[in-house]
Order: sequence, then structure tokens, then C-alpha cells
Amino acid sequence: MNFQDAANRFEQSGAGTDDFKRLSKDAFELMSEDAENAGLYFVIGVAAHSYVTQYEDQGVSGEFSDQAKAVLVGFNRKINQALAADAAKRLALLGEVASEYQLRVHEF
Repeated sequence: MNFQDAANRFEQSGAGTDDFKRLSKDAFELMSEDAENAGLYFVIGVAAHSYVTQYEDQGVSGEFSDQAKAVLVGFNRKINQALAADAAKRLALLGEVASEYQLRVHEF
């Protein structure tokens, strides 16, 4: 499996906590398989895991989970772009995702 496969599976899945859990697991597994890009996978794994830990035992609206999924799909697309880019662009895209998650995503 590679990140593009994991991202595509998440994008095509529902928006339940099990889908976020699978994305988190995939991202963390990829860290050990591709240490050079571990930081890229880590930021996705942390975001998906955070959603799971906050909402796994709670009922959330479909609208809320769809919005959270859309955020992660956007992050995944940037990470896929980063994986195909040179080192400088990869680092810049990682910074964009990390900053957006930390500064603009307050729900998870």
C-alpha cells in the first residue's frame, strides 16, 4: 500500500469514525515503511486519530462528519502533491497542512 491508495480509500469511504481510524492506521504504518516521508504521514495520522479519539463514542451529524472528512481529503491531496515534488516543495506543502490543521481546524 502507498499513501495514494490510502487517501483514495478514505475519499471513497463513508465518513464514520472507522474510516478515520483506518486512515490513521494506514498513515502510521506508512511511517515505518517510508521513513523519508514520515512527517507527511504523521500529520495525517495525527489529524485522523484526533477525530477518532474525540468522536468515536459520540453521535455526530452527517454534516459534521462530512465536513471533517472534506478537511482530511484536502490535506491528503496536498500530501500526495508533496510526495511527487522535490524536497523544498515537499517541506512547504507539509508546512501548509500542519499550519492549517493547527491554526484553522478547531473541531478535531
